[in-house]
Amino acid sequence: MLEIFRKNLFINSVMLLPYIFIVRIGTLIHPVKMEAGPDDNLLQRLVFNNISDALIQNIVANLLIFVHVLLINYICIKHKLSREITLFSGLFYVLFVSLLPDNMVLSNALIANTFIIIAFKNLLETYKNTQATPQIFNSGFMIGLASLFYSTYFAYLIFGVLSLLMLRSFKLIEKLQFFIGLVIPYFLLFVYRYWNDIPFIELDFIKNMFFKWPVFRTDRLIVFYISVVVLLGAVLVSFINYSTFTAKKSIQTQKKIDIIFILLLFSFVSFAIFSTEQVIHFLTLALPLSLLTGMAASDSKSKIFYEILHLFLLGLIFIGQFRLINF
Repeated sequence: MLEIFRKNLFINSVMLLPYIFIVRIGTLIHPVKMEAGPDDNLLQRLVFNNISDALIQNIVANLLIFVHVLLINYICIKHKLSREITLFSGLFYVLFVSLLPDNMVLSNALIANTFIIIAFKNLLETYKNTQATPQIFNSGFMIGLASLFYSTYFAYLIFGVLSLLMLRSFKLIEKLQFFIGLVIPYFLLFVYRYWNDIPFIELDFIKNMFFKWPVFRTDRLIVFYISVVVLLGAVLVSFINYSTFTAKKSIQTQKKIDIIFILLLFSFVSFAIFSTEQVIHFLTLALPLSLLTGMAASDSKSKIFYEILHLFLLGLIFIGQFRLINF
């Protein structure tokens, strides 16, 4: 089944949409509704107050994931991250964002992933680009927007700076462009609050800045813990195989792969800085893991291994969705 998406054909890209709905079919049969909380900001309340129906929320989530998939596959193809052009990275993104049942909703983190993917795309496009002002500004702006939906993404401003330092000679004026882009979403939110006489100071990311020890629950189904181990295992295997990802690649591609690993690392850095819900935070791993797993599957000669991995992940997803194992 995985081999269907090996070729970069238009029809194969379109087929990823029904694939998403099939993988996440449980969200349509038993949709779960997300509601704006008392600590949510105006943007978050705007989304969840206007999309209040549980089924519509989950349809929107699936369509949003499809947009993510198209962007991820575009990044892989344009920047030639793997030797063979495939749609595997987008496919694995679907699996990674769907692996934990608690994340099968239209969450703030899933919405924020949209802006992080666009920011990542803009960062890569600054390499050897003498007219990179729009990309630098947009990357900062998108990280700012992402942090308004999911506050831990505010830590990714450091990721943005490090990426630009690695990809180009990051000048002072470019630093200003990046930070202006980052601040503008907050500035616009403050202006709106001031104009409508809403209490002025409300920085969600400051309220959630301090780390607190994770609370480990022992009342979950075993499939949940297996899924968590799979995600963390994929991270460990990716770092162990770093040299495999960069071997026989151009300097340009190696630098961009390094950026992916830094992005993966910042999922843990942001978790260490901010107090957050542990399960939702696993969505921050989806982008870098899908890129790396897709590259590995594209370049690997062992096709059967990734077919088995694909079926194994699908099995975990369906078992978790429908509680096929009740222990």
